[in-house]
Amino acid sequence: MDLLSRLESIRSEYGPWSAHNIELAKGIFTISSGSSDRVQRRASLYAGIVRVLMRRKLNGMRVLDLGCLEGGISLTLAQQGAYCLGIDVRGRHLAKARFAARELGLQRQCCWLEGDVTENLIWSDLGKFDLVICSGLLYHLDVRSIVPLLQRLHAACFKQGITLIDTNIAHEPRDRADLPGAPTLWGCYYKEHESSASHTQRLAASWSSYRNNRSFWLTERSLINAMVYAGFGHVFKPLYPYHEWRHQTRDIWIGLPVLSDPPGIPFRNEPDTRPAAHPGLM
Repeated sequence: MDLLSRLESIRSEYGPWSAHNIELAKGIFTISSGSSDRVQRRASLYAGIVRVLMRRKLNGMRVLDLGCLEGGISLTLAQQGAYCLGIDVRGRHLAKARFAARELGLQRQCCWLEGDVTENLIWSDLGKFDLVICSGLLYHLDVRSIVPLLQRLHAACFKQGITLIDTNIAHEPRDRADLPGAPTLWGCYYKEHESSASHTQRLAASWSSYRNNRSFWLTERSLINAMVYAGFGHVFKPLYPYHEWRHQTRDIWIGLPVLSDPPGIPFRNEPDTRPAAHPGLM
């Protein structure tokens, strides 16, 4: 069976690729030659951030790719020498990722794990990683799952490593969530599913949450506060190079799992009640 026939067989069994347009061979793509290569641009940006901040190539690095979907980010980084573990709750996504890894000869550099990253069990034997990627996932979570997941990301990252969080945020602090033992979180609630949605319907919704009917989008300030509370002593946002989405409420934040320097700086105030403009300009 040739590559095109194998590709059609996977599409027939697991459905078409929904997001990751991967070039399997010259001119043969998982979606089409004219579709966006957004996932490759994102992965290339992540790789560049790693090379600059960690002052090393990806060759030999251990990468954890959470909510990996069809594996495009892991596959791109594996082509640069990284060893990647992609986790997703939907088995059909991972079947496509495994297929692409085989066709690209990356079976030894990519592993795939089916599971829910909000459950404790899946984290028990993962070990530590040089690069932890949480891309397109955080804004699908129930508000009670956000801080625990950030704490797990911190624990899974080598002290000399970095964590990348690529997420949507709330434009304004419209809703408030007070959680035991955690900073107050501000943002807005977002509807993921109807309350009557079945397990099958939830799994079929490729770009939605798995367990929760609604998610919570943090404001940027609450995201930073939550990351600091989870153990990241330094949080950065790259302004250039960048990967710009078609809306203003998505970006990348970088967490370093080291102590802050200087120490003892309090959380940012939220809501931010300062005037938007300098008082002298008002």
